[in-house]
Formats: sequence, structure tokens, C-alpha cells
Amino acid sequence: MKRLLLLLLPALLLAGCTPQEPTTDASAIELGNAVAESQPEEFIQGLTPLSLDMELGTSEELETYLLASYGLERTDWTDAVAAYSEGFQASELAVIQLSEKADVEAAEQGLAAYVERRKAEFTGYAPEEAAKLEEAVLLRQGRWLLLAVCPDLEAAQAAFEDCFENGYQVTIQSDGVEVSEPPVELPRYDTAPVVEAYRTGDTSSLSGTDAAVLEACKQVLDQYITADMTVGQKELAIHDWMIDHTAYDEEHSNPNHNHPYGLLVEGTAVCMGYTNTFQLFMDLLDIPCVTVTGVGHAWNLVQLDGDWYAVDVTWDDPLGSYVDVPAANEKEHHRYFNVTSDFLRETGHEWDPEGVLEATGTRWTWQVLRTRRS
Repeated sequence: MKRLLLLLLPALLLAGCTPQEPTTDASAIELGNAVAESQPEEFIQGLTPLSLDMELGTSEELETYLLASYGLERTDWTDAVAAYSEGFQASELAVIQLSEKADVEAAEQGLAAYVERRKAEFTGYAPEEAAKLEEAVLLRQGRWLLLAVCPDLEAAQAAFEDCFENGYQVTIQSDGVEVSEPPVELPRYDTAPVVEAYRTGDTSSLSGTDAAVLEACKQVLDQYITADMTVGQKELAIHDWMIDHTAYDEEHSNPNHNHPYGLLVEGTAVCMGYTNTFQLFMDLLDIPCVTVTGVGHAWNLVQLDGDWYAVDVTWDDPLGSYVDVPAANEKEHHRYFNVTSDFLRETGHEWDPEGVLEATGTRWTWQVLRTRRS
């Protein structure tokens, strides 16, 4: 996990120096506009803004965004504006005035943890966007906070500082004390009811959603799995089918994107949706499989001939030029297929190893299975 440090400007560290609280007459939207105007035009045009109605003192979309993204309750802030890029883009701008009751340190940590979670989401899918978050500007002037994921970092910082009198800033940089990150719950899907219904043929106890999931699974298994396949070939067939028939939910707009229904029926998912669906297929095929939930991400381990292998179907379905490329015989769609745990560590996967199996198998790699398939 990246380590973060709250660093005061040198002026604050002078002996006997008692800095005055920074002051500004600007509102959150005025501060946000000042920072936005310091950036290239295409940055501003690519943002969707959310701001507070100062006359009414409410904005349901803004309140929801600040709570879901930064963990800030409505009582934690008095004025705010946020703007984000739709689609799978990292650009973002937020200016927040904390209330007198708010815990400033907790608010700073909430924004820092958000940046770390976002980096985890983009790593592997869109490394250029992850790199933007690596350089994110996160500043504080008094009880005002700025988060800017933007092209011109120095201009954003200067524009924000220029709006304050008696200004001192607190910034977040690397290699300091660790900031605890709130856990991100990745909901696991209980495959047992669908597996039982598949084996017995009795679907009477299934919900409508699970019945649709089972029907979709049966169609895939009937079409792509044959009795003469090895377990490795079956695993590869499912992996490739999922990539060819699923789009990553870039806008996180599908409420079922963690559920197999989102992937199998609606065609979109995020990492937990890919992982839950792969787990379900392996359970239906009686291939030993477990789900691993790491830092902001999830993947699977499968057992073939006694050895465990790691499979990250999500990261094998990258955005960009490979979105519409069929998976079969394509290396970029199999970089994370049947690899070791050490390889995952080297490529940015993070998890608590306690209680998690180590994937050390090397006999059933994609290259081997591809040769036997052809």
C-alpha cells in the first residue's frame, strides 16, 4: 500500500511561528472555477460538474457523490463542488469547505484513501489513467480541501493558493506515515443454489434472477464445453467466452455489475462481477476454484492436477485497442491467465496473504493450452 505523509510548508515549522488561519471570500464553485481555468480547455470540457444550490443549501447528487467517494457526511461540510469525467477516465476536481464539527484529519485521509482506491481500479485496465492519479494534487488551506486530477498540477496548486490570504497549505506526498484506508466491500455471490439446481434439475427454489443466471450458464456450457475437453481446456473456454461477451462497466452504471446476472444477462460487469461469474462456472464444472479479494480488486485461483493457478479475467479484458479483439489466440487477453501469485504481486495486485492459497503452478499456462487446443 502506498504510504502517505501530511507535510506542512516550511514556514509553519519556524520556531515561535503561529500562522493565521487562511481566509477567502470565494465560494467553493468560485475556487473550483479558478482551478479549472488554470487547466487546458479539453480538461474543463471533459468534466461533469456537481455543485451546491446555495439558496436551498441542498444538492442530492453532490451529497451522494461526496459520501460515496470521499466518505464525507453532509454534516462534515458547508460548501462544496465536485466535477468528474464520465466513462473510464481519471480526471477529477473537488473543492470542499469542511464544517467546524468535521474532523479535518479524517477528511484528508478519506480523500487520500479515495485516490488509492481509484488507482487500484485503473491499474491494469488503463495504466495512463492510473498514472494521473499517482500525481493527484491534494491540498488543504485551513478548512478548505482541494482534490485535482488534472494535466497541469503546478497551475492547479497556484490557482488554489492565490485565492487565500494568510495562506499555508497542507499537502499529501509519498513516503511518510501510513494512512489507513477504509475497507472496500466486494460482495461475493453464493453459487450453491444455482449449482444445486443445475445438478438436480429442480429450479423451483431459485429467485427469478438466479433462474436467469442458470439458464444463461447452461447455454454457454452446452455450446462451448464438450465431454472430450480436459479441465484446463474447459477453464480456458469459459475465460475466453467471458472476455468476448462482457464489457467492463466503465461508468459503474449497472446496479448488477458485481452479480453474475450483470455479466451473463446484461453484458457488463466490474471486477467482482467477472470473479463471481468465473467462480460460478468453475463450480458448475467441478473445477476447484476460490475467490480472492485484494485491495480494491478481486480474482480467482483454480486447481489443475493438484497445482493452483491465478486467473484475473477482468485484467485479461483490457480497455483500449483490445476491446473488440476476440480472445482466442490473443496474448493480451491471457496475460493474467493461469499465472503464479508472484506474477500478480509483480503486476500490482495487493492482498492479505493470510489464509490465501499460493498459486505456484506453471504446467497449465495459456501457451500450453493454446497449443493443445489448436
